[in-house]
Amino acid sequence: AFDLNQLIAIYCCGKLGWPDVLSQGIQSGQYLAERANVSKSMTRRLLRACVAADIFYEVTGTNDDVDDDDRYYVNTAMGDAMREDHPYTIKFWLQTQVEVFAPGLFKLYDTLSDDDVLPFSLAHNYPNSPNVVWEYLRDNEAHAVQFNRGMDSIDSLDIGPLSSDFDWGGRCRTLVDLGGGRGLFLSSILRKFPHLRGVLFDLPSVIEQAEPYWAESHRDLLDRVSFARGDFFDAATIPASAGEGTCYTFKIVIHCWDDASTETILRNLAGRMAAGDLVLVLEFMQVDHDHFRERVLFDILMRTFGVRDRTYPEYARRLAAAGM
Repeated sequence: AFDLNQLIAIYCCGKLGWPDVLSQGIQSGQYLAERANVSKSMTRRLLRACVAADIFYEVTGTNDDVDDDDRYYVNTAMGDAMREDHPYTIKFWLQTQVEVFAPGLFKLYDTLSDDDVLPFSLAHNYPNSPNVVWEYLRDNEAHAVQFNRGMDSIDSLDIGPLSSDFDWGGRCRTLVDLGGGRGLFLSSILRKFPHLRGVLFDLPSVIEQAEPYWAESHRDLLDRVSFARGDFFDAATIPASAGEGTCYTFKIVIHCWDDASTETILRNLAGRMAAGDLVLVLEFMQVDHDHFRERVLFDILMRTFGVRDRTYPEYARRLAAAGM
């Protein structure tokens, strides 16, 4: 865990591209400063903070007699995960946290007495709306691209357990990943179960990012996947059942919507399903008296845009209300 000061230092180093440079080998602080047009004193401060956070390793050690120009650095394993080209890079998720979501957290105190006022809306000067995050990302293309790339790193955290904890091979023939972003989760399941076909469904702007990503990173799977552009709230655009063995997945999607929107999404999906189709809701789950650090802190973040993680019974009620 990092404190706020370290987090911002790591964010700055990632944004400057220093982990990418150091992935090529040892470099001096002077080289990093000149390459990024950063002052010598600020370079030293940032590098020192990232060494303390185990992002970089200072090859020259901690001898105070060494001149800053003669200090050399290389990535640690954690620093390597900040590379832009790392398959599960955390760079874009960190940038999204700092640039998109953190401003809302700093407005949280101002809204503690009124649950109807959204800190995210205050921070970004948007009207209160259950769709405020998606409206913001629609209007800010660079942050939308960053968010979708950042979601790859979130998807990567549980691919191993999810691919083995469910009988994908026995229960599914066609896997429709709803709101699947660039499709890292879908590609992982297709790669492990070669008889499956996949459909990646998301907003048109997201599918525009997904198609070149698959062409570059998952070219060998392209004959088994199709891309569907649409909107959860336009039922006609949701992919219809492909017949026996159709499985629909929501992975870290439903928790992003309030109860009314969630029921609309699920009802729209129900109208596109056939008897025997499966819906798999893969979400963070709140548990009574649960103090798991990441889960409870993530729920604080979600308060800033007016939603929250649900318990199992709450998810069951939303599914039942939609006729599932």
